[in-house]
Amino acid sequence: MKIIVYCKYFNFQNPLEKPKIETFVVDLSQIPQVGETIVVERISAQKQFVIIFEYIVTAVQFNAFKESADSADAQVSAFLNHCWEGTSNFKITNFLEK
Repeated sequence: MKIIVYCKYFNFQNPLEKPKIETFVVDLSQIPQVGETIVVERISAQKQFVIIFEYIVTAVQFNAFKESADSADAQVSAFLNHCWEGTSNFKITNFLEK
C-alpha cells in the first residue's frame, strides 16, 4: 500500500526556528495505526551510507476515493522519534512492535 507521510520536525540547534514539514511516500504491507512505529532506511547522497529513521504515527487519514492506481491509500502524520546511521545497502520499510 502506498502511504504519504507528513512529518513535522524542529531544528535541534535552533529550537526557536519555525518547524519544517517533510513529506515522503512509503510502500507498506498495511496502513499503520496511531501509535505504531514506521522504520525507513534512506541512503545519504553525500556520504553514501544508510540513515535509519524511526517515525511514530500520530494520525491516519484514509483516501476513500482513489483517482488513479498511483494514488496513495492513506496519509499519515508522524513525528521523528529517532535516527541513526546504518550499514546496510538496501531500503526497507516495516513496522516495529509498539
